Amino acid sequence: MTASRNVVNLLAGVVLAGILAYLYLKTEAVDFKRHGEISASLLRLKDLDTAWNAGVLHARLDPAKGINPSAGSWQLAQETLQELNSSVGKDAGPEITLGLEGLERDFSAKTRLLEQFRTLPAGAAEAERMAEQILLLPTGSRIDTLMAMFKRRLERSNDEKEVYRVYLISYAAALLVLLAWIGSRLLHANYLLNEANRALKQANEDLEGRVQDRTRELSDALRHLRESETMLIQSEKMSSLGQMVAGIAHEINTPLAYVKASLQSVQEELPHVRGLVQESDALLQMLGAGENDEDKLAAQFERAAAAAHRFQDHQGMEDLENLVGNGLHGIRDISELVLSLKNFSRLDRSRMASFDLNEGVESSLVIARNTIKTKTLNKRLGEIPPITCVPSQINQVFLNLITNAAQATPDSGGVISVTTRREGTDRVAVEVEDNGHGIPPEILPRIFDPFFTTKEVGRGTGLGLSIAYKIVEQHGGVIKVDSKPGAGTRFCVILPLEPPAAAA
Repeated sequence: MTASRNVVNLLAGVVLAGILAYLYLKTEAVDFKRHGEISASLLRLKDLDTAWNAGVLHARLDPAKGINPSAGSWQLAQETLQELNSSVGKDAGPEITLGLEGLERDFSAKTRLLEQFRTLPAGAAEAERMAEQILLLPTGSRIDTLMAMFKRRLERSNDEKEVYRVYLISYAAALLVLLAWIGSRLLHANYLLNEANRALKQANEDLEGRVQDRTRELSDALRHLRESETMLIQSEKMSSLGQMVAGIAHEINTPLAYVKASLQSVQEELPHVRGLVQESDALLQMLGAGENDEDKLAAQFERAAAAAHRFQDHQGMEDLENLVGNGLHGIRDISELVLSLKNFSRLDRSRMASFDLNEGVESSLVIARNTIKTKTLNKRLGEIPPITCVPSQINQVFLNLITNAAQATPDSGGVISVTTRREGTDRVAVEVEDNGHGIPPEILPRIFDPFFTTKEVGRGTGLGLSIAYKIVEQHGGVIKVDSKPGAGTRFCVILPLEPPAAAA
């Protein structure tokens, strides 16, 4: 709206200036110099014509004297006619143009007749007839007519310019009034603008204060939001762990049973070991004391040998080695599970660090072992470089996807495939695929919405995929999903080797 108004004002100003320039040009003074040149040329031609007519009359009155116009006067007439045409120019009207053409034609005819008149004998009838023709040529009247026409033209021009002078004065006065009105409006507008500027300055000062207050409020809200986000992620992590507590307890109980059974068997073998040690120790003491009674030494030797034979007959050493091996195997399984739980739930891994995604996948599979123990697991972990990320958050993404895949597949015949590979030169990809029931197309666009879930009550919070999507997005990656009802679902997480500067 303002631009169109400015264009209209500019066009109005151009039109007013154009009218003023037009009136000024119309009131320019008459070119009296050119009019004087035209009048002088006509008077010169008038004098030449009068002199020629007088010469012809004298020749008729005194035939003996004759007429002798000089060739210079004819040349002067031609030059004067050329000057006249040049002075008149192209702005002459049709009437003046016709008059000039007639004047040139009559002067040409007169000079031609004068040339012939000079050659005729004085007093001859032919000379009289030709003299009559010369005197009858209307050169003088044409000159008088042209002079009268130029005079009228000058008078009309003066009258016209006088009218335009009146117009110019009136228009200039109107412009002055208009300019005065515009000036008053500008002064008023300037006053209003100053008042608006003062009000705007005050409003800016108030706004700056309000913006500072609002900025502080937003900063506090952002800090609380980040704290809430961390708590929400940790809550979802703990919720996932809580759902697997029973399975994890079972996973711990199995190796713990190995350890318990092994220790009980070792405890049963300890009396045999203790008897062998005691008999062997008694024999060694008797030998060390230099016992001379061979019967006593033989009897003690037989008791120690019998204890050794009994221990060997029971395969005590092999049993002890197997029991200790089973116990250590169970301890290692428990230690691995506890370490995976500890690494998964630690908040001190919430900083950016170099991380091997294969290690994260392995750790997540250990945590979800009880959930996926009835499924067929296909691991295709490729050679991928470590990436810079927040390991605890990436682990949570893997655990959420693996848990969802386990819950989407049947207990019998369920297949879960986990694949890692390079994606181009600067990214890596992790795929989690299952052969479960799939996701219907109508709800597929909503699976990343917070609190949206298709699971029954108690099996999901609706935050797992939402948090996973946000974590991947914050790391500068993308998470893609491809699902066909009845055929299964494939989630693909693509992460850059180096996160964007904002994430870092």
